[in-house]
Amino acid sequence: MQRERIPEMSLIIGLIITAFVLFFFEIFLPGGILAVLGGLMLLAAAAVSYDEFGLAVAVAILFFGLLGALVMFFLEIKFISKTRFGRQLSLRSVISGSMNPLKDKNLITKEGVTLTVMAPSGKVEIEGIPYTAAAEEGFLDKGVPIRVLRVETFKIIVTRT
Repeated sequence: MQRERIPEMSLIIGLIITAFVLFFFEIFLPGGILAVLGGLMLLAAAAVSYDEFGLAVAVAILFFGLLGALVMFFLEIKFISKTRFGRQLSLRSVISGSMNPLKDKNLITKEGVTLTVMAPSGKVEIEGIPYTAAAEEGFLDKGVPIRVLRVETFKIIVTRT
């Protein structure tokens, strides 16, 4: 009887180890697929242990397996994020931006200068503030004086002065 349990025990241990390997790689390949496969491996290990050792062992394997996976996940996040490799995996910069004013009527008739070539869109500076604008005539070179004709939602229309 002891000899028959050794292959079953090897299968249970193998399933648990495979589950933990899948849980480990889930942090590098997010999406949940590896975690689901790892969970299925733990369920398979619990099913095999239920047949061989009973309900108490199966529940213990499932409970401690899931608990171990959670602990491993939090330890991975804590320690891997401090390594050079972990810093490459995470985004640490902030992207900032702004949009043109929504129909800011105060800009109409204001004058400025083109900061970029406008063909027909580009950047203009009005009262020291850069804006994205579109030229009514189509093409304007960099450094050309402009005047605001109208302001549409998210768009400033300019012309050469």
